[in-house]
Amino acid sequence: MRKNVSVIIPTYESGEALERCLRSLKEQSYPINEITVVDGFSKDNTREKAFRFGAKVILALGTQAAARNVGLSHSRGDYVLFLDSDQRLEAGVVKDCILTCLKQEVEAVKIPETFVGLNFWGKCSALWKNRMVEAWGPKGGIPRFYRRSALLESSTFNDRLRFWEDLELYQRLKLGGLREVWCRRRIIHYENDSLQDVIQKYVSYGRSMIAFRGNSIKAPYASTARLTLSTMAHILRDPGRSLNVFLGCLFLVTVKGLSVALGFLSRLR
Repeated sequence: MRKNVSVIIPTYESGEALERCLRSLKEQSYPINEITVVDGFSKDNTREKAFRFGAKVILALGTQAAARNVGLSHSRGDYVLFLDSDQRLEAGVVKDCILTCLKQEVEAVKIPETFVGLNFWGKCSALWKNRMVEAWGPKGGIPRFYRRSALLESSTFNDRLRFWEDLELYQRLKLGGLREVWCRRRIIHYENDSLQDVIQKYVSYGRSMIAFRGNSIKAPYASTARLTLSTMAHILRDPGRSLNVFLGCLFLVTVKGLSVALGFLSRLR
């Protein structure tokens, strides 16, 4: 019996990137039953692009976590794939995930990601994140493909979080006995090319970290610090071909860290 798949994509001002994402979904060999775009009242052509590719659009304000919860509540598939608008799937990802779940009897699939930058700051960010994936190793990563019933039986995303919301959910599911494996096909993730947008995003991440207070899952400060140091070691061992991108990467990581700290401290006042 064929299993139904729902895809949920939170968006805001994402028209240009969204087309690339939706096109990759339409080109999958395994049929996707529904694509839900949860949009935060974009003023660009995000919704028009979604309609063009046959996606259902739901308007909702709030965090990305809240948008994913809204999409999940409206989904009907046996399995759910959570994507960001700045990602695209390699051919065969959905089929790979379905077959992996059925053959290995697991509830979730981790999909390998490769990060790509199209301009200078995007390349700097991609360098860091690709090295972070290497540092995290095969035991790292967070599932993006879930059996829908496994999510509904346990919990949904903490909609107060703008940062670590997928990790926080994953940790709760793991405590409940979630079984997950890796698939072979990949997600291509296009990095933000605006330094101003990066600063604003990471300040908002820092502000949301206060939401871990009173949460059953503690904020993963220690593990994040270890991963950062390990990633830095990978960068220094293999800085890449471009000295400018290497130096830009170090600068960008510093800016991100300071932005998170600024956002976090602003909520403690």
